[in-house]
Amino acid sequence: MPSRLRSAARLTAVAVATVSVGASAQTYAFPGSSADLPEGSHWWISSDHDGTENRDLNAVRFDDTTSRFTRVKIPFADYAVNPKNSDWVIYGLPVSAIADGEVVTCWRNAPEGLKPAVHGGDDVPHPGRTSDPLRIPRSGNHLNIRTNDGKIILYAHMQPGSIPEALCPFNDTYVADAEDRVGDLPREVMVPTAQRAFVKRGQFIGRVGSSGASSGPHLHVHLKPMLSETTMGESLPLPFSQAWQKNGSVAYDSSLDFVPLRSEALNQFPSAIHPDPLLRRGSITGDAAMEVAMTSSGDTVVTATRDVSGRLALGSWRLAGDGTFTKLHGTTTTDASTYVSIANPGLGRDVVTAARDGDGKLKLTAWRVSLGGSFTRQAEAGGDAISSQMALASMPGGSLGVVSAVRDAAGRLKVSTWETSSSLDTITRRGNGFGEDATHVSLAAVANGRVAGDTGSSFKGVVTAVRTPAGKLSVTAWEIGSTGLVSKRGTYLGGDVADVAISSLSFTNVRDLVVVSARLPTGVLRNISFDITTAGQLVRRDDEDASGVLDVQAARVVGQHLVTSVRDSGGNLRVFTWDVDANSQVHRTGQEIAGDILDGTALTSTYVGGRFVITAVRLTTGGDVRLIAWDANLP
Repeated sequence: MPSRLRSAARLTAVAVATVSVGASAQTYAFPGSSADLPEGSHWWISSDHDGTENRDLNAVRFDDTTSRFTRVKIPFADYAVNPKNSDWVIYGLPVSAIADGEVVTCWRNAPEGLKPAVHGGDDVPHPGRTSDPLRIPRSGNHLNIRTNDGKIILYAHMQPGSIPEALCPFNDTYVADAEDRVGDLPREVMVPTAQRAFVKRGQFIGRVGSSGASSGPHLHVHLKPMLSETTMGESLPLPFSQAWQKNGSVAYDSSLDFVPLRSEALNQFPSAIHPDPLLRRGSITGDAAMEVAMTSSGDTVVTATRDVSGRLALGSWRLAGDGTFTKLHGTTTTDASTYVSIANPGLGRDVVTAARDGDGKLKLTAWRVSLGGSFTRQAEAGGDAISSQMALASMPGGSLGVVSAVRDAAGRLKVSTWETSSSLDTITRRGNGFGEDATHVSLAAVANGRVAGDTGSSFKGVVTAVRTPAGKLSVTAWEIGSTGLVSKRGTYLGGDVADVAISSLSFTNVRDLVVVSARLPTGVLRNISFDITTAGQLVRRDDEDASGVLDVQAARVVGQHLVTSVRDSGGNLRVFTWDVDANSQVHRTGQEIAGDILDGTALTSTYVGGRFVITAVRLTTGGDVRLIAWDANLP
């Protein structure tokens, strides 16, 4: 889609969202992820559920032979001979909570229907749905979750045994009488108040099935007001954000047709849904490299790599509004370099690179980047002996310069501030700070550290996250004074980690916090949020996990949105999106998967007519560097 049409589609989406839900105070995440779908598949909705606001969600693949979307994995003629639930694209897909809340009713072990429908009305239900009394609840295996604002969300018809026991205390197969109710709620599925589990938005809650009053696999969701502890009103519109939708009645399948959902109820039928904030757009492949780092400003992306000969190389790339790339310029230096990093020293395209040179010393180089992407080498600085590991960040608060965090020759963490002149003809060290011994080093700038009740000026500085020689996480806040002096403030010591990354997030430019993205020795990715007081003390707030990762990088996209790019246990690039709310609670909002990589993931975010996330990876085929643009439906 041309950038002009893409921008028009975005504006249309915003207008529709305004019409659909008006000034709704609540919007919801989608209950599934594209990374869990078979390749080339989408979530799907086909009708308005008999004129109500209830929604039955399905999944489809595009059948090239019939030029239409189909809900089953195999040719329909084969399905019709012996229909099975497992033939459906959606069957068994993970379901995630779309909002925080507590479990009010649930059931988890009811059997599924004996045969799904083929042509409609010819399904064979389980005898527990035809007996007298009925022995299986209408919603089958389900969760009714009451949200923090007093509404209730139903997730119905899930697979037997897929709802975690920690969320649902009932393990029987059948109820005695599914129609025995207290108000609107079946009596036997009501969870005693003391046993009600709390569920976070984005948390796994079960798998799509076909239990209860279901003629075939699907996920039924609806939102209702709670009128009392046991009675509910009529279904309300369920507005979704951070997902994408397109017309499902067309005879082709193209990702260019997707437009962002922004506080919109699903009212287009039929439609295909991309359930995550990120949507893959263009990509471009460059030269082979041994390391890759990246930054961006507007439509200009700059990569710094250690090439196959061990030299520092720079590349510039133009990102268009439709997410496609054009290679602009490249330059290869004679500098032997390892542990390459890059950051912008101000608000423009110019960059500073940092690397360990052939003599084992830190070398910073300033580069003027022209509008056309050409490089002019400017000032240099450094000279510190370093052993390994470094990170580089822009100076906080818009000051000209960068901050480096390195592992010095003694293995200790060293944090330094470097002021750059506006012409980049000088790089001047302004301050140093020394920390503990470290084996992995990461760094994030913070401009507005404060918590409720703080008075006085906000904390301004950087926060480092390192892995200590004992394998522990250590997080430290470093205040940067007006002259660049570095002062160590609060420290947090955590548990075992194998790798660390850190990002700073911002709430309406008034309050910053940081999120440490750590790979645990078990391969679990754990995001840990910290508030920072005006005195530079770190207050741990929350954590949220994902599993099966080998490497991790993290970056703020905009506001309170975080992206982590990882190499998963299968060797694939996997990109997670997360939100951190006003209470510093972390929620997963989506994940994408994008093929085999070696390592070397780098991550940046920029704005070109819309928000983009860019990942840079080394491919398994020779270590070539590939840039991928992800259209980001994030406010």
